[in-house]
Amino acid sequence: MSYPKDQPKTTTRNVVSALERPAMQVARFALDSTVLPLVTDTLPVAEAARRNLMGIIGAITARRDGIKGKSEVFSGKDSDGNLITDHSHCYYLPTDEDNDGRLDHLTLISVAGFAKDELAAINSLRQIKSRERIESGHTLHVVLLGTGMLADAHSHGPNASASVWVSATPYLCHRHPKTRGGKKDRPEELASHAAFAEARLREDIARLLERRDDLSDISMEQVKISPCVDENGIFRLGTRKHRPIEFQRCRQKHGDDGGKRMCGAFVIEFPRDVRGPISLGHSCHYGMGLFLPLQEDDFET
Repeated sequence: MSYPKDQPKTTTRNVVSALERPAMQVARFALDSTVLPLVTDTLPVAEAARRNLMGIIGAITARRDGIKGKSEVFSGKDSDGNLITDHSHCYYLPTDEDNDGRLDHLTLISVAGFAKDELAAINSLRQIKSRERIESGHTLHVVLLGTGMLADAHSHGPNASASVWVSATPYLCHRHPKTRGGKKDRPEELASHAAFAEARLREDIARLLERRDDLSDISMEQVKISPCVDENGIFRLGTRKHRPIEFQRCRQKHGDDGGKRMCGAFVIEFPRDVRGPISLGHSCHYGMGLFLPLQEDDFET
C-alpha cells in the first residue's frame, strides 16, 4: 500500500502469541442514555470511547513516579509512536442495531486480543464522557454485555457472519484522486465521485482478502460491489436514508481531512459467508466505512 509523502511514519505490529495475552478479542457494550447519540455521530462517539479507555488504562498502570502506561491496542501506535498498519489494534464500532437512527451498541474488536490491563480497563468503563455529552446534559452510560473471541458466533453487530454486507456509515476513500503524473488514476475512475469511491473500496477489499487467512479462498473476481443510491443517484445509508455528508467525518485530530475525502455507500456481496468486522477506508477504526449484514428493511422506502 502506498502512502502520500506527508503520511506519518508507520510500522507493522506482530500479533502477540496466545501465551502472552488472553484470547479475548471482542467486547460488546449496550449504550444507555435519556437521549442516545444519532447514528451520524458515530465517529465522535468512537473517538470518545478510545479517549476514555486510554485514560482508564493510564490510571490503572500509573507508576509511583506518576508516569502512566500506554496501550498499543487501544492507541493504534507502537511504543515509538508509529502508526500500526496491520489493523490488529482496536476497532471502536458504535452501531444502531434496532434501526431507529440512534446508536445503541459499541463493539470493541482487536485481532491482537486484549491484554490483562486492557481487559481491566474495558471492565471499568461505565460512561463515554465527551464535551458534547457534558454540554447536552445527557450522560452516555455503557453496560458491558460480554467478551469473546472473533471466532465466536454472533447473529448481530459488526462481528456477525454473512455473505451480503451493507454500509452502516460512509466509506471514506483511503486516498485522494491522482489527476497528474505517471500514476494518475484512470479516466473511468475520475469520471464521477461514485466511480472513484468504488475503485478505492475495491482496493481496500483486496487488501482485506490478502491479510485475512480465513478469506484466502475468495478472489476479487468473486466479490460484487453495488452502490446504495436513490432514484436520483444520491448515496443513501440505512433505513433513515442519510446522505454521507450528514455524518461527522472529521476526527478531533489536527490535520484530519476526512470531511474532504470522497465517500459513498455500498453493498458488498461475497461468494460465501464472511465474518466481520468489515470496516474499511479512512477512519475505519473509528466506525467509518463500517458494513453490517444486510437486513430485509435496509432498502425499504
